[in-house]
Amino acid sequence: MSDLLSSRTKLGRYPPRGSHDFATIAAILDEGFFCHVGFVVNGQPYVIPTGFGRDGHTLYIHGSAASRMLNEAGKGIALSVTVTLVDGLVLARSAFHSSVNYRSVVILGAAEPVPATEKLRALKTISDHIVPGRWEGLRPVKQQELDQTSVLRMEIVE
Repeated sequence: MSDLLSSRTKLGRYPPRGSHDFATIAAILDEGFFCHVGFVVNGQPYVIPTGFGRDGHTLYIHGSAASRMLNEAGKGIALSVTVTLVDGLVLARSAFHSSVNYRSVVILGAAEPVPATEKLRALKTISDHIVPGRWEGLRPVKQQELDQTSVLRMEIVE
């Protein structure tokens, strides 16, 4: 059986095309750098795009400390995080047979705020995930910038 399969993540359509093993999931996450975070507040669904980084089985997302997404997600509400890589367009003579070839990962779970003592490391993980080696060329982060930035971590378990 696969690593991260649950009743909520079981594939319904074309199951042979999917995989729940962590190596496949990690490869897609490592190739992508942009995700969409889905959540519900007061019955209203939202999906917000943001950058991310991965360290082992931990996914990091960040943004403004004033962000509704990060403030709500930091309370431990249910999240759906999706990363999609478009590999190509299938352009057939009919619209019906045209499609998009893609790989994606959908992670279900909850996030928690990264403690202040780990925030710099998490931000480095995100920065270097988006542009490898970028962190070393940046000026040091100012305390005011850290105070204005929220970072959440989400364990990749489902």
